[in-house]
Amino acid sequence: MTPICSPLNVMVYPMLISGSFIVVTLIIFFCLAAWTSLLREEITNNEEFQNNHKQLEIKLGKTLSQEYPFSLSKVQLGVWTMVISSSYIYLSLFKGDCAETDINKTALVLLGIFSGTAVTSKIIDKRELKDQRPRHQNTPSRGFLTDILSDDAGISIHRFQHVVWTLVGVAIYLYKIGEIKTGCILPELSDTLLTLMGISSATFVAIRSKENDPEAARKSSAPDVRPVAESIITPPYQVPTTKQALPTNTNIGNNSFYG
Repeated sequence: MTPICSPLNVMVYPMLISGSFIVVTLIIFFCLAAWTSLLREEITNNEEFQNNHKQLEIKLGKTLSQEYPFSLSKVQLGVWTMVISSSYIYLSLFKGDCAETDINKTALVLLGIFSGTAVTSKIIDKRELKDQRPRHQNTPSRGFLTDILSDDAGISIHRFQHVVWTLVGVAIYLYKIGEIKTGCILPELSDTLLTLMGISSATFVAIRSKENDPEAARKSSAPDVRPVAESIITPPYQVPTTKQALPTNTNIGNNSFYG
């Protein structure tokens, strides 16, 4: 082996191995996400799902698929799992030995936040299934973005901000990965960013627990009837039903004019 080929092999082989492994893992992930229920909601009532499917087809005037909607909590857990695992493989095979590094706080906190969010959402789903309440998740998929951004009232701000902070965290994390020159050291995100992402997840879970609240749905669907003051209402005029006797003059016979 020539001296020139030796350093090339040292650089190229780890890159090919790590790159191939990451690409294969991503392909498997996207295939499972598209064709299985890996990242999709759990349907708790098939009859309700079929009825919602027919109503949506009539409303939209087009044929819809029978695919289940995507779950925001599952999507975020899947995204961070792939980001952190791919980063670890890349750094371990191409930059250095990850076994020699300390425990990475950011990776643990990120997976902890989004694993907790997914577990809490699963608990909420089981509670709704036990109550046998109608769920907006029992509707066919209307597209990836629409599914993850919509609740029982449509596109919602709490889901939107949750997605935004996830994208911010992923972008900064991958940028820091690209800045690593040597050594297997997973990047650390700032405590402020981790706190913001934790607050975002807590907000999502809190409002998620009220999304299919039957009492709230009943109040929102009830007509807004305000009592009118009784003093404003005047009864209609009624014609008297009995005839009143005409007044009589008892002094007609005693009138002095007639003598």
